[in-house]
Amino acid sequence: MAAPYSDDLRQKAVSAVERGEKKSHVCRTLNISRN
Repeated sequence: MAAPYSDDLRQKAVSAVERGEKKSHVCRTLNISRN
C-alpha cells in the first residue's frame, strides 16, 4: 500500500482547487491521484 500524502501536499492541492483550478489539472501538476 502506498504511503499517505504529506499534509503540505494536501494543503497545496486543496488551495489550488479552492482557487478554481480543475481537480484533474491539480492532480497532474502535483503528480497525485484524484481518488
